Amino acid sequence: MPEPANPKAGQPLPRGAISPLVPVLVPLAVAATLMGILFSRLFPLPARSASAPPPAFRDATRSAGIAFVHDNGSVGDAEAPTTLPGAVAFLDYDADGHPDLFFVGGMSWPWSPLGAARPCALYHNDGHGHFTDVTRDSGLDTGPLGMAVAAGDYDGDGYPDLFVTGIGGNRLFHNLGNGRFADVTGEAGVRGDDHVWSTGAVWIDIFGSGRLDLVVCNYARWSRQADLASAFVAESAGPSYAAPAGFVSAFPTVYRNLGNGRFADASASCGLNLIDRQTGYPRAQPVAVTAVDANGDGRLDLLFAYQSGEDVLFLNQGDGTFREWKPPAQRHREGASAGLVGSGALALELPGQGFDRLGVLRSAGLAMGPIPDPAGAPCSLRYRLGVALLDYDLDGRMDIVSGNGLAEPKLAHFEGGRGYAASPSISWNDGRGWIRPRARTALDGPMVARGVAVADTTGQGNLDIVIAQNGGPPRLLRNEQRPRHAWLRIDLVGTHCQRDAGGARVEVHTPRGVLVQTMEPAMGFMAQSESTLTFGLGDDDRVRRIVVRWPSGVLQEVRPPGVNRRLVITEPR
Repeated sequence: MPEPANPKAGQPLPRGAISPLVPVLVPLAVAATLMGILFSRLFPLPARSASAPPPAFRDATRSAGIAFVHDNGSVGDAEAPTTLPGAVAFLDYDADGHPDLFFVGGMSWPWSPLGAARPCALYHNDGHGHFTDVTRDSGLDTGPLGMAVAAGDYDGDGYPDLFVTGIGGNRLFHNLGNGRFADVTGEAGVRGDDHVWSTGAVWIDIFGSGRLDLVVCNYARWSRQADLASAFVAESAGPSYAAPAGFVSAFPTVYRNLGNGRFADASASCGLNLIDRQTGYPRAQPVAVTAVDANGDGRLDLLFAYQSGEDVLFLNQGDGTFREWKPPAQRHREGASAGLVGSGALALELPGQGFDRLGVLRSAGLAMGPIPDPAGAPCSLRYRLGVALLDYDLDGRMDIVSGNGLAEPKLAHFEGGRGYAASPSISWNDGRGWIRPRARTALDGPMVARGVAVADTTGQGNLDIVIAQNGGPPRLLRNEQRPRHAWLRIDLVGTHCQRDAGGARVEVHTPRGVLVQTMEPAMGFMAQSESTLTFGLGDDDRVRRIVVRWPSGVLQEVRPPGVNRRLVITEPR
């Protein structure tokens, strides 16, 4: 009997023949199909909604008791620096669990006939969202020519301290823990140069000592042989958003915390002194610096934003030094302008993947260049002053609020007709991109917006917004969204690492997945949001466990008693 034909490779099988691979492939295909159906049920992809849920915000500035008014001291045709300030920070200065408000004041220029300083203001939160002006009793009724503010517990006593940058010297206010602050600038050694104009600042542990060090952006400096008025006269030959004639650029300042209430200038050895290749001078006009864990190593890196030009990310090497991160040659970068500060991620993440602040801002084009929306439409959020992140509807995805400000009135001529005073806006994250709500909100109405910060001022889980205004009153926008979704708020207290726990990674495990946030100073242009981490749980109403990866290497697991509550987690000793 003849042998059956054995077709050569590449030749079709005889009619009616069955491939020997079929018995293997069919079960695999069926299993893959069943697994796909199962995963689509358990972990459905977020559907792209036709419209964003209307943000239910109410202007509660007056009813909440906030009467502060920022005065930039300018007269006539204003330009920077009088148009840049407008700083605000949420901080729990008395450690009662409720975020309080601090506004940076201003003053007239030394040569101005207007005279007196406009002091800073501190407002105490009663826990229900009503604020009381406690400025005079706190010792903060002072009037530096202020720019920005950074809050951090530099001595680890459980009470956040305040560092205020300005023109002609900075100020450090030590929180005494009894509702009062003391000006310790001189004894701490952090005043800086009286001929330097400083802007953004941030507290992080650079040297791994368990103490917070301080990084300060220096926008410009002027000659020691000339006063400030003379510098502005020299600059008047050209606009301040071009190369200033009366000023030259300056390196950032790094203050190392010595642990005895004093700081040492360590600027020269930290690797942050970036030279501009075109001018040969220090990189000009930095306006903000924020701390981000860009590579997930538990160490906070530094992202500098400049008034013009691209952002620069410095990676923390873990030995008290930083190195500049350079993107791959094939990736085109465009800079964010005029105080737009966000976070730079090394691995580009799509919006909606957890709570990663870096990934959201990077994919939205808020830092280090725009990334297209996967759905096809770019998120055009660049060129704006004041940006903050919040999950305003607690659906488990970070949304974006922007002040939409311009640095100076003259820039309106170069920005396609966009006005100097503009309405702030909010963009909702639908899991694939950002959608602007169609309904009118309390954000509508022109403002010269500067610092934008968020916090839960009432303890109900909803995040409120405060927007500081240059030369005018702030606006507190109360979030009255009905909490259809569950939430969880988490505070960390470090013991081996610094008390603020910067760099700690928090994982919230739910039946549908894992939500992740990193503890970072929530800095923006002229603003700092509260330090408490808020997790909107979306359709989940259960949390199986919380895992904290502390910077010290300690891994801690906590099983919460329920949701819709605030938890304080302390690092094991």
